[in-house]
Amino acid sequence: MGIDARDRRNPHGGFSGGSMERPALVRLLADVQAGKIDIVIVYKVDRLTRSLNDFARIVDVFDAAGVSFVSVTQQFNTTTSMGRLTLNVLLSFAQFEREVIAERVRDKIAQSKAKGMWMGGPVPLGYDVIDRKLVPNAAEGATVVHIFQSYLALPSVMALMEQLKADGVVTKKQVMRDGSIRGGLPFVRGPLYHLLSNPIYIGQIRHRDRIHEGQHTAIIDRDLWEAVQAKRRSAIGSRRDRGNGGHASLLTGMIRDHADRPMSPSHAVKSGRRYRYYVSSTTGPAIEQSPCLRLPAPQLEESVINAIAGHLANAHTIAGLAQVDARMIQQRIHAADALRSILSAGRKKDVREALQAMNLLLEVRIDGIAASISRRRLVAMLDGVAPDNMDDGVRISIDIPTVPDQRGHNLKLVLASEGAGQRKVDRDLVALLRKAEAARQQLFTQAHAAHDRSTERIARLAFLAPDIVTAILDGRQPSELTCRKLMKMAAIPMDWKAQREALGFD
Repeated sequence: MGIDARDRRNPHGGFSGGSMERPALVRLLADVQAGKIDIVIVYKVDRLTRSLNDFARIVDVFDAAGVSFVSVTQQFNTTTSMGRLTLNVLLSFAQFEREVIAERVRDKIAQSKAKGMWMGGPVPLGYDVIDRKLVPNAAEGATVVHIFQSYLALPSVMALMEQLKADGVVTKKQVMRDGSIRGGLPFVRGPLYHLLSNPIYIGQIRHRDRIHEGQHTAIIDRDLWEAVQAKRRSAIGSRRDRGNGGHASLLTGMIRDHADRPMSPSHAVKSGRRYRYYVSSTTGPAIEQSPCLRLPAPQLEESVINAIAGHLANAHTIAGLAQVDARMIQQRIHAADALRSILSAGRKKDVREALQAMNLLLEVRIDGIAASISRRRLVAMLDGVAPDNMDDGVRISIDIPTVPDQRGHNLKLVLASEGAGQRKVDRDLVALLRKAEAARQQLFTQAHAAHDRSTERIARLAFLAPDIVTAILDGRQPSELTCRKLMKMAAIPMDWKAQREALGFD
């Protein structure tokens, strides 16, 4: 008979009783499964776990291995219904106690930070900890000031990162309790962004979304801090717009106003949020006679893409592009579906290239928007032929619904989500379908390799009915069908009719 008492001295302090990732518990369960233990004895049941769900899993392991469980100070017999009820009651109180203690700790931290006290964690560059208080480090403080000043002098955080690397500036070195050293590495983007936005350097303490006056001395003066934050706010959104390597504004070079002036991308920043627009050029002789127009870029881009995608979804329109046989028409319809998928859920770079290849032209008028694409270019794209630069002048009109506002010189776009019969493609759902197809191919091509469960779960979605996939690509799926719902479904029926019923298509 073996008795496991290795948790008695708690060699792994700091691990919560609400977790099963405690080293000693992991070893205990491994020994139980290996048949090395006959009985597990604890002082109290909450020494094993303080979670009802975790205890149920542990008991399953014990039962499978034929191991008994005894609590020295608590009398219960798990072989009877009353004993199991007693055990569940004890565990419920243990879990409640753990949660109450956690709430008290969180409240204590919040109250202490509200008083400006530093409550531990990684020591920021520029400070040392003496008697549990932050005290400025003169040498490191000079480095922090240098970083803030250099950011104002350089064009971006990336340039600042390269400059600090060349100067040999590294993150703060800290000696841990076990003697290991953390830090002392060149700065990368994440730590730099955190440093530049950390209010601790102006004598404040952040707790979640609140800022409190701290009890420590500031390193950065207010003027320098505000200048740095203003520069950071002005750059908000630029990285997001360039995130996939695409053009920030899809329609640049394709849009002109009623006075034949190019409409260029512009932006404004309000309350830390970036708003993009297309604005008429303010130069040229027509500026005095014709009012300038300004349209919100995201809404305009969405309306244009949805309108072209809707045009490509019309099989009769595709069939009427040119006189060809039925087989060629079918090929063009399939190619139009693929092109529509790129417009609806592709990367910005791919969407812009597709619009340019179709020679999209937009004219913004006082009473609406005239849009058109080249028929010759579109046919070449659908036939898989590289479109040349020639245009026979025959263009396909695309309807972009708009209504003028009360002043008569600005336009208010009717969004796709507001228009009758129009729907918005859920890009997350489309991306999930792409991941599912990639996962399916991975499972088939690497049949003998080990795969994680997430790959297998996602691969199931590659077997959805074709009409369900088409509806998702068109944005015609039920409003309650989301990525979360698909991923949470325990089993998706293989029968297509059952799929439609389960996902709300019938």
